[in-house]
Amino acid sequence: MSANMTTARTKSAFLRGLAASSAIAMLATAAAAGPGKIGGFDIPGGITTKPATDPAKPAENQLQPQVIVSQTPGSQVTTISQAMGLVAPGGTILVRGGIYNENINVTKPVAIVGALGDYGREPIIRSNAAAPCLTIAPPSSVARVSIERMIFEFDHTRSSEPCIKVAGGSVAMRDSAIIPVNSDIQVRAAYGQLRPDMMEHIARPPRDETPENSEARRLEGYITRHARPVGAENRGWDFMSGGTGVERYSHARATAGGGLLNGPAAGVRVLAGDVSLDNNTIIGTRKAVEFLSYDRALIQGSMTNNVLIGNGAGIAATGRVADLQLTRNTIKYNSGPGIEVDARDAYGEVKILANLIVGNDTGIFLSEKVRSAIVNSNFIAQNFGDAIQMSTGFFGAVAGNTLAANTGCAVEFFSAEQREINRTFIKVIAGENFTPGLQYDATNAALDNGEDAEISRRARKKLRRDNINPDSIIPACGGSF
Repeated sequence: MSANMTTARTKSAFLRGLAASSAIAMLATAAAAGPGKIGGFDIPGGITTKPATDPAKPAENQLQPQVIVSQTPGSQVTTISQAMGLVAPGGTILVRGGIYNENINVTKPVAIVGALGDYGREPIIRSNAAAPCLTIAPPSSVARVSIERMIFEFDHTRSSEPCIKVAGGSVAMRDSAIIPVNSDIQVRAAYGQLRPDMMEHIARPPRDETPENSEARRLEGYITRHARPVGAENRGWDFMSGGTGVERYSHARATAGGGLLNGPAAGVRVLAGDVSLDNNTIIGTRKAVEFLSYDRALIQGSMTNNVLIGNGAGIAATGRVADLQLTRNTIKYNSGPGIEVDARDAYGEVKILANLIVGNDTGIFLSEKVRSAIVNSNFIAQNFGDAIQMSTGFFGAVAGNTLAANTGCAVEFFSAEQREINRTFIKVIAGENFTPGLQYDATNAALDNGEDAEISRRARKKLRRDNINPDSIIPACGGSF
């Protein structure tokens, strides 16, 4: 009997050992299947394991929805790059006033918002010229990035990378400035060391009393008589008086170097993505804003109420454009074209609406790639070339514009076929046998342009007999290109 009891105890111990080993195996299986699971099924109450973390990086649940950057003594976060590693995707980096000497890479959806610091100091970014001030390259094409109330300063004596480079995402930049480091007041920065004689002229109120027969008064009269365009409540439409002599002289001095050879390659360069620029100031770059599609990426761009002064070119678009809308921008005294579009528009629309374009080389240039666009309610005056240049194959609409006192023509055509073949502009004389494809509306006012041919009284009578409004005819353009 004792032998049987011994055998029973041995079997019981064996079964207990087997159960324990089975439990250990099940726990190992649970760990392999995932935390809180056995055989892939959830365990009530949860068996959890913590993944290993890099102590140098905060865990995902430790990222903050808002990070404050400040250079005040005792601040834990003193650079925007440091804050980029601490903020959660979709969060906000609040940058207090101060000077930040860094190049910033934005790699997640985030908002960077400037705030006044001690004594009203503004947040200023001064970067190494070997790289962009700010590179935006989020992981997703729909990631939202916002830049607000920031000032980016650059060394105007050096050639450098674009100040802001956008490689993708949905990007909004507003209430910010890209200006030379030696400028004291943003609007005057374009007339810094290059044009000291312009300081008083720029500071003059737009409605100063001037002689009745002055050029400025005549241009103000044009605006008064002409139907006010969309957005006319914007005070930027008030023409700055002071005559053209100083402007021409200062423009010639600026083209000797400012905005052509030095400064950033672009204020904002867009390689891909959906970008909106609102109420920004860009001064002294080689191109203020450049839409340059990379790897045939489609670009969607919107610009509203921006001030672009003293650059090599105002707005330049090349490559493939899904949609491009330029509205109520002030584009003045740029050495090259105010607006230059050399982009295929077969994928969307190009709209140039209610802009102030004064004192540039050419006002608006549309290459043969732009088959259709809307150019409406712009004030294009005192440019040193033509108000508008476009190809003979253009089929868009030009309406409601004031084209006044430009050195060249109101509308200049060039042969799209010749440009496609050998990249050479062949000027087209808009005579009686030339019928352009565009719709040139009678609401345009073409006045006192240097190379516009006058319509004779006899021709006007003939047009009226044929029930054609003479003002709806594009003025013939003579002279050499």
